[in-house]
Amino acid sequence: MKDKTFMSRLSSWTTEHSSRQAENWRRREATIASSLPKWRTESRTNLLIRLFFAALAFGFLTAVIQIFWPPFIFVWLPVTVATCVFWTMLRTVINTRDVAPSEELDEYESEIVRTWQVVAYGLFTMLTLAIAIYMVIVSTINPDSLNRWIYSGGLFTTLGLMTIIALPTTAYATTFGPVPIPRDAPEANSDFDTSSIPTRGAFHADPGA
Repeated sequence: MKDKTFMSRLSSWTTEHSSRQAENWRRREATIASSLPKWRTESRTNLLIRLFFAALAFGFLTAVIQIFWPPFIFVWLPVTVATCVFWTMLRTVINTRDVAPSEELDEYESEIVRTWQVVAYGLFTMLTLAIAIYMVIVSTINPDSLNRWIYSGGLFTTLGLMTIIALPTTAYATTFGPVPIPRDAPEANSDFDTSSIPTRGAFHADPGA
């Protein structure tokens, strides 16, 4: 009986939590819907994706080089700033629809997002195992610069997580393109030519149609 009560409360809490998350997402989307209008084109969205992954790749390079030349670790600061900026901009131009409640997505959008979320979960499991093995090997060999190796392990973990988390986002952005700003937004009536901004859904017409 206690187990049933606990599960009922847990189920109720989960439902309420999901409802709050959905409301928070809708408020956040309304806030950013008109942001970065000049970046809401297919070409600039793809540019953001390339810049984001380029910053991550440079971050991995920094994590390796700092093991052998510690001063190089200071490069991590601009790399982190660049990564966060490109990531924020990318999620803004798609209105964070990669984490939208299921009822806000059409069937094809939901399929793409959920598929890549499953892929991301699998890669996260592999990353966790790889980092655990890395730490065991490093502690076993016990190199003179052990602290640097462990520090790099932390950087690898952070960068790996950012890469994995970005998969559903980039999948959405490359499949559907940026979300156009609302027609009634001031930006839509500005001097900026919004004709190059696609209407959401144009990129995912049913292949069988």
